[in-house]
Amino acid sequence: MILKTIDNLETFCGKAEPILGVFASEKWLSVYGKELTIIGIYKDELQLIGGFYFLKTRKYGFTFLKLPPYTPHCGLFFVSDSKNVSSINNFSKEIMSEVCNFFISQKSALTVLAFPSAIIDFQPFIWSKFKVIPNYTYRVNLEQPIEVIRANFDPKNRNVINKAIKEEVLVTENSLGKEELFNFFMNSLNSTNANIYEAELNGIFMKFSDYNNSFSVVARKDSQILGVVFCVFDKNTCYYLLGGVDKKSGVQGVNNLLVQKSIEKAKDLGCKTFDFEGSMLKGVEKFFRSFGPELVPYFTVNKASLPLEILLKFKKRELF
Repeated sequence: MILKTIDNLETFCGKAEPILGVFASEKWLSVYGKELTIIGIYKDELQLIGGFYFLKTRKYGFTFLKLPPYTPHCGLFFVSDSKNVSSINNFSKEIMSEVCNFFISQKSALTVLAFPSAIIDFQPFIWSKFKVIPNYTYRVNLEQPIEVIRANFDPKNRNVINKAIKEEVLVTENSLGKEELFNFFMNSLNSTNANIYEAELNGIFMKFSDYNNSFSVVARKDSQILGVVFCVFDKNTCYYLLGGVDKKSGVQGVNNLLVQKSIEKAKDLGCKTFDFEGSMLKGVEKFFRSFGPELVPYFTVNKASLPLEILLKFKKRELF
């Protein structure tokens, strides 16, 4: 088995996108340009059987490995022709061992990476003293009738949605231009003191987004914008990527209504799943849970050099 850098985005995406969807598409990954490192997993010199990606940055003289901003995982995938359970398990273990050894070889001061939810064998990372941390997202099954989906909402959730509708909150689809969306979310993220990656956010709206891979829903009252949700999608899954509301408006249920409309839109598009794309903040988790979704685990692996780990234990004890 050989792990080596892939310089041609098309080579990786041609194999990865059918498995991973939108976050392995050329349009999405091209947002990150030459900053993105793509590694191919080869059975031999020519046969590509898997791969993954990450950002490698340097700061204060240290090397850091991390996810591309706004991307939920490192895109690890691999395929096997074997149908024997033992052979499949052995193959998975070999792949994960090679991936683990690759990250160790990078000698980074800090590695923080999340993996797709389908990847569950992290024993090689545990054996190599990485911290393997469970994280969670919520997913709505869109193959149910919309009436069943709505019936699974928390009653309080349905009540505030009805209040927003009674207050004549109007929701429209794709009614803001790319620059308007970018400016809205820049302001929204600023107001919450969230981490902002301006260049990548700009790239998502200006380079990536079109009607074939994303949509926005906008809530207004008397022409005033009350909130916006922006989702990206592929043929199987719609992901809630960004959401923001004007808390000063005093109108209740705006965000709830926007999420409901996003779920309805995703179902109309033929998606099978609506993914809230990470639900680890306590307040956010409670809000997402009110839509009656399924809790789905995924894993992150974290490792820091000893001095940095000691420092991080004071600030990020839950991770280190």
